[in-house]
Amino acid sequence: MTINKILAAIDLGPDTEKILAYAEWLYKVVISVTGDTQIFYGIDKDKKGDAQIEMLYVIDYAVTPPAYLTPYIEKEKRLDEGELKKWADKLNNMGIKIRHTIAVGRLIDAFNTIIKEIRADILVLGYRSHVIRPSSSERIIKSLNIPMLVIRGKKSEGAYIGGISIKRILCAVDFSEPSKKALEFARSLSEETSSELVVTHIISSLKIEKGFKKWKDLTEKDKSNYSSGLIENAEEQMCSLLKVCNKTEGIVKIGIPHETINNLATQTDADIIVIGARGLSYTKGLLLGSVSESVIKSSPCPVIIVR
Repeated sequence: MTINKILAAIDLGPDTEKILAYAEWLYKVVISVTGDTQIFYGIDKDKKGDAQIEMLYVIDYAVTPPAYLTPYIEKEKRLDEGELKKWADKLNNMGIKIRHTIAVGRLIDAFNTIIKEIRADILVLGYRSHVIRPSSSERIIKSLNIPMLVIRGKKSEGAYIGGISIKRILCAVDFSEPSKKALEFARSLSEETSSELVVTHIISSLKIEKGFKKWKDLTEKDKSNYSSGLIENAEEQMCSLLKVCNKTEGIVKIGIPHETINNLATQTDADIIVIGARGLSYTKGLLLGSVSESVIKSSPCPVIIVR
């Protein structure tokens, strides 16, 4: 995975500074990379000056606006342009290379167009859920085939530009290829930020209970032995994945995956969760993945989705 162009999704609302704060933090991580540390950033020392943040604000219309609305849209764009320029000037004055774009049209189409145009490597966005219908952030997360840093949770409250410090990373794995990519990302991020890395695998208690219902004659001892065997097998896989058997680095638990991951993030005081996405997008008929999606909805800290 290569990170060079960082796309920050801005709505000019209360979360704008939080999103830019994490985009700026990621930018600083990227430009700190030297020629001998290219595990996932893929940036040569001579090319690190190409790193850049692109702010994107979308005036979302489900259908093409009628011509008589054009003057009003242009006025809105001029006002929004002024607000975006204020943020860009603030970051430019800190030595951050940043540009900004305003797009008008369908939300997902606008994002796909900009992602292709600037060849964005990662998207930074806020998260808001809607009780009745999917929010804009949920639609973006599920529909775009690009790694994302989703800003949410108590850990991100009060975040400000220049004030992000990552001390502990929690990476959730299920031993699939996407989760192995997530682990590579988390390891590299841990090295670049000198932060502690905790890796966890959660065995689904719901799947275990379904198995017990099929095997009705199992004794409590048999159930206990079965659960212990699952943990032992997962711990062996964890040792192989980490190439070291260290329980302080690899944690195996039984529970409801998303709840246990988020509880563990709280218990370990994680600043960021890194997790892989199994699916590609709604547009290709695939889902992000129930665990990844559920983790994002209730995470106590920002979540990096690695695809």
